Amino acid sequence: MKEYKNPAELKSQARVHMFGRYGVTVRAYIWMNVILLILSWLFASMNNSGAGSLVSLIIFYAIRFIISGVFTSSLAYMYLNIGSDMPAYASMIFYAFKNQTDKAVLVCMVIDGLQLITCLPLIVAYMLYKNTPQTAFIVMMAAGVLIAIIGILYITVLFLPAYYLIHDFPDRGFTEILSLCPKIMKGHMSKAAMLYLSFIPLFLVEIISLGAAAPWVDSYLNASVCELYLDIMRRS
Repeated sequence: MKEYKNPAELKSQARVHMFGRYGVTVRAYIWMNVILLILSWLFASMNNSGAGSLVSLIIFYAIRFIISGVFTSSLAYMYLNIGSDMPAYASMIFYAFKNQTDKAVLVCMVIDGLQLITCLPLIVAYMLYKNTPQTAFIVMMAAGVLIAIIGILYITVLFLPAYYLIHDFPDRGFTEILSLCPKIMKGHMSKAAMLYLSFIPLFLVEIISLGAAAPWVDSYLNASVCELYLDIMRRS
Protein backbone atom coordinates (compact mmCIF):
# COMPACT_ATOMS: atom_id res chain seq x y z
CA MET A 1 0.00 0.00 0.00
CA LYS A 2 1.33 3.44 -0.95
CA GLU A 3 1.87 5.69 2.05
CA TYR A 4 1.49 9.32 1.06
CA LYS A 5 2.89 12.00 3.33
CA ASN A 6 0.47 13.96 5.50
CA PRO A 7 0.54 17.81 5.64
CA ALA A 8 2.89 17.86 8.65
CA GLU A 9 5.35 15.55 6.89
CA LEU A 10 5.14 17.60 3.69
CA LYS A 11 5.93 20.80 5.59
CA SER A 12 8.81 19.07 7.34
CA GLN A 13 10.21 17.91 4.00
CA ALA A 14 9.80 21.43 2.62
CA ARG A 15 11.84 22.83 5.51
CA VAL A 16 14.60 20.34 4.75
CA HIS A 17 14.75 21.30 1.07
CA MET A 18 14.46 25.01 1.84
CA PHE A 19 17.35 25.00 4.31
CA GLY A 20 19.87 27.54 3.03
CA ARG A 21 17.66 28.46 0.06
CA TYR A 22 15.38 31.10 1.52
CA GLY A 23 17.73 33.75 0.16
CA VAL A 24 16.99 32.51 -3.36
CA THR A 25 13.21 32.35 -3.00
CA VAL A 26 12.95 35.63 -1.09
CA ARG A 27 14.93 37.47 -3.79
CA ALA A 28 12.71 35.93 -6.46
CA TYR A 29 9.60 36.98 -4.51
CA ILE A 30 10.89 40.54 -4.14
CA TRP A 31 11.86 40.86 -7.81
CA MET A 32 8.45 39.61 -8.91
CA ASN A 33 6.50 41.94 -6.65
CA VAL A 34 8.68 44.96 -7.42
CA ILE A 35 8.00 44.47 -11.13
CA LEU A 36 4.25 44.15 -10.52
CA LEU A 37 4.36 47.20 -8.22
CA ILE A 38 6.16 49.26 -10.88
CA LEU A 39 3.50 48.30 -13.41
CA SER A 40 0.79 49.43 -11.00
CA TRP A 41 2.66 52.69 -10.31
CA LEU A 42 3.06 53.42 -14.02
CA PHE A 43 -0.64 52.91 -14.60
CA ALA A 44 -1.56 55.05 -11.58
CA SER A 45 0.68 57.83 -12.90
CA MET A 46 -0.93 57.63 -16.32
CA ASN A 47 -4.39 57.63 -14.80
CA ASN A 48 -3.63 60.67 -12.60
CA SER A 49 -2.36 62.58 -15.62
CA GLY A 50 -5.74 62.16 -17.28
CA ALA A 51 -4.64 59.57 -19.81
CA GLY A 52 -6.54 56.79 -18.12
CA SER A 53 -9.80 55.38 -19.42
CA LEU A 54 -11.92 52.27 -19.09
CA VAL A 55 -10.13 50.73 -22.07
CA SER A 56 -6.68 51.49 -20.60
CA LEU A 57 -7.81 50.05 -17.26
CA ILE A 58 -8.87 46.80 -18.93
CA ILE A 59 -5.62 46.65 -20.90
CA PHE A 60 -3.55 47.25 -17.76
CA TYR A 61 -5.25 44.51 -15.76
CA ALA A 62 -4.99 42.13 -18.71
CA ILE A 63 -1.24 42.74 -18.96
CA ARG A 64 -0.73 42.44 -15.21
CA PHE A 65 -2.88 39.30 -15.18
CA ILE A 66 -0.77 37.66 -17.92
CA ILE A 67 2.54 38.61 -16.30
CA SER A 68 1.38 37.27 -12.92
CA GLY A 69 0.46 33.95 -14.53
CA VAL A 70 3.87 33.63 -16.16
CA PHE A 71 5.58 34.47 -12.88
CA THR A 72 3.52 31.74 -11.16
CA SER A 73 4.72 29.25 -13.76
CA SER A 74 8.32 30.35 -13.18
CA LEU A 75 7.89 29.87 -9.43
CA ALA A 76 6.59 26.35 -10.05
CA TYR A 77 9.74 25.56 -12.05
CA MET A 78 11.99 26.99 -9.34
CA TYR A 79 10.30 25.01 -6.55
CA LEU A 80 10.42 21.83 -8.64
CA ASN A 81 14.18 22.27 -8.71
CA ILE A 82 14.31 22.89 -4.98
CA GLY A 83 12.10 19.90 -4.18
CA SER A 84 14.23 17.69 -6.43
CA ASP A 85 17.53 18.82 -4.85
CA MET A 86 18.60 20.56 -8.05
CA PRO A 87 20.23 23.99 -8.36
CA ALA A 88 17.85 26.91 -7.97
CA TYR A 89 18.48 30.59 -8.65
CA ALA A 90 16.44 33.75 -8.11
CA SER A 91 16.75 34.46 -11.85
CA MET A 92 14.50 31.44 -12.45
CA ILE A 93 11.60 33.81 -11.74
CA PHE A 94 11.95 34.78 -15.42
CA TYR A 95 12.20 31.19 -16.72
CA ALA A 96 8.61 30.91 -17.99
CA PHE A 97 8.94 34.10 -20.03
CA LYS A 98 11.10 32.04 -22.39
CA ASN A 99 9.71 28.53 -21.84
CA GLN A 100 6.09 27.31 -22.16
CA THR A 101 4.82 30.89 -21.92
CA ASP A 102 1.63 30.24 -23.87
CA LYS A 103 0.62 27.36 -21.59
CA ALA A 104 1.27 29.45 -18.49
CA VAL A 105 -1.01 32.21 -19.79
CA LEU A 106 -3.79 29.80 -20.74
CA VAL A 107 -3.63 27.94 -17.43
CA CYS A 108 -3.73 31.25 -15.59
CA MET A 109 -6.78 32.36 -17.60
CA VAL A 110 -8.70 29.18 -16.76
CA ILE A 111 -7.82 29.01 -13.06
CA ASP A 112 -8.26 32.71 -12.33
CA GLY A 113 -11.39 32.83 -14.47
CA LEU A 114 -13.00 30.00 -12.49
CA GLN A 115 -11.98 31.62 -9.21
CA LEU A 116 -13.55 34.89 -10.38
CA ILE A 117 -16.82 33.08 -11.08
CA THR A 118 -16.94 31.90 -7.45
CA CYS A 119 -16.70 35.57 -6.41
CA LEU A 120 -19.74 36.64 -8.48
CA PRO A 121 -22.28 36.17 -5.62
CA LEU A 122 -20.17 38.48 -3.45
CA ILE A 123 -19.83 41.06 -6.22
CA VAL A 124 -23.57 41.04 -6.92
CA ALA A 125 -24.40 41.34 -3.21
CA TYR A 126 -21.97 44.25 -2.83
CA MET A 127 -23.46 46.11 -5.81
CA LEU A 128 -26.97 45.63 -4.42
CA TYR A 129 -25.90 46.88 -0.99
CA LYS A 130 -24.08 49.85 -2.53
CA ASN A 131 -27.24 50.93 -4.36
CA THR A 132 -29.69 50.07 -1.57
CA PRO A 133 -28.11 49.58 1.88
CA GLN A 134 -30.13 46.88 3.60
CA THR A 135 -29.40 44.26 6.24
CA ALA A 136 -30.44 41.49 3.86
CA PHE A 137 -27.64 42.47 1.48
CA ILE A 138 -25.10 42.39 4.32
CA VAL A 139 -26.14 38.79 4.98
CA MET A 140 -25.81 38.08 1.27
CA MET A 141 -22.31 39.56 1.28
CA ALA A 142 -21.33 37.39 4.24
CA ALA A 143 -22.61 34.33 2.38
CA GLY A 144 -20.79 35.54 -0.74
CA VAL A 145 -17.51 35.76 1.17
CA LEU A 146 -17.94 32.17 2.38
CA ILE A 147 -18.77 30.94 -1.13
CA ALA A 148 -15.76 32.79 -2.54
CA ILE A 149 -13.36 31.34 0.05
CA ILE A 150 -14.59 27.78 -0.48
CA GLY A 151 -14.69 28.18 -4.26
CA ILE A 152 -11.22 29.68 -4.55
CA LEU A 153 -9.76 26.98 -2.29
CA TYR A 154 -11.50 24.24 -4.27
CA ILE A 155 -10.28 25.54 -7.65
CA THR A 156 -6.77 26.07 -6.28
CA VAL A 157 -6.60 22.49 -4.96
CA LEU A 158 -8.22 20.93 -8.02
CA PHE A 159 -5.71 22.50 -10.41
CA LEU A 160 -2.76 22.41 -8.02
CA PRO A 161 -0.62 20.28 -10.40
CA ALA A 162 -1.18 22.49 -13.48
CA TYR A 163 1.86 24.77 -13.35
CA TYR A 164 4.15 21.91 -12.34
CA LEU A 165 2.90 19.72 -15.19
CA ILE A 166 3.77 22.48 -17.66
CA HIS A 167 7.46 21.95 -16.86
CA ASP A 168 7.42 18.28 -15.90
CA PHE A 169 5.71 17.30 -19.17
CA PRO A 170 6.51 20.04 -21.71
CA ASP A 171 5.28 17.84 -24.56
CA ARG A 172 1.72 17.79 -23.16
CA GLY A 173 -0.81 20.25 -24.54
CA PHE A 174 -2.69 22.84 -22.52
CA THR A 175 -6.00 20.95 -22.51
CA GLU A 176 -4.30 17.68 -21.60
CA ILE A 177 -2.56 19.34 -18.65
CA LEU A 178 -5.84 20.66 -17.29
CA SER A 179 -7.61 17.33 -17.80
CA LEU A 180 -4.85 15.53 -15.89
CA CYS A 181 -5.21 17.71 -12.80
CA PRO A 182 -8.45 16.19 -11.42
CA LYS A 183 -7.08 12.68 -12.05
CA ILE A 184 -3.87 13.44 -10.18
CA MET A 185 -5.68 15.10 -7.28
CA LYS A 186 -8.27 12.34 -6.88
CA GLY A 187 -8.08 11.17 -3.28
CA HIS A 188 -5.76 14.04 -2.33
CA MET A 189 -8.12 17.01 -2.39
CA SER A 190 -8.81 17.09 1.35
CA LYS A 191 -5.13 16.70 2.22
CA ALA A 192 -4.22 19.57 -0.09
CA ALA A 193 -6.94 21.75 1.44
CA MET A 194 -5.68 20.94 4.94
CA LEU A 195 -2.16 21.85 3.87
CA TYR A 196 -3.30 25.29 2.74
CA LEU A 197 -5.45 25.81 5.84
CA SER A 198 -2.54 24.87 8.11
CA PHE A 199 -0.83 28.08 6.99
CA ILE A 200 -3.56 30.34 8.41
CA PRO A 201 -1.48 31.14 11.55
CA LEU A 202 1.43 32.20 9.35
CA PHE A 203 -0.90 34.30 7.19
CA LEU A 204 -1.86 36.11 10.40
CA VAL A 205 1.85 36.69 11.02
CA GLU A 206 2.02 38.30 7.56
CA ILE A 207 -0.79 40.66 8.54
CA ILE A 208 0.70 41.51 11.94
CA SER A 209 4.10 42.19 10.34
CA LEU A 210 2.42 44.43 7.72
CA GLY A 211 3.65 42.12 4.96
CA ALA A 212 7.29 41.98 6.09
CA ALA A 213 7.05 38.22 6.69
CA ALA A 214 5.33 37.54 3.36
CA PRO A 215 8.45 36.51 1.36
CA TRP A 216 9.35 33.83 3.91
CA VAL A 217 5.80 32.61 4.51
CA ASP A 218 5.05 32.39 0.79
CA SER A 219 8.35 30.58 0.17
CA TYR A 220 7.47 28.02 2.84
CA LEU A 221 3.95 27.60 1.45
CA ASN A 222 5.11 27.19 -2.15
CA ALA A 223 7.76 24.67 -1.13
CA SER A 224 5.20 22.65 0.87
CA VAL A 225 2.69 22.61 -2.00
CA CYS A 226 5.41 21.49 -4.39
CA GLU A 227 6.32 18.68 -1.97
CA LEU A 228 2.69 17.52 -2.11
CA TYR A 229 2.78 17.43 -5.92
CA LEU A 230 6.10 15.57 -5.98
CA ASP A 231 4.91 13.07 -3.35
CA ILE A 232 1.79 12.26 -5.37
CA MET A 233 3.69 11.90 -8.64
CA ARG A 234 6.49 9.80 -7.19
CA ARG A 235 4.11 7.33 -5.54
CA SER A 236 1.45 7.19 -8.27
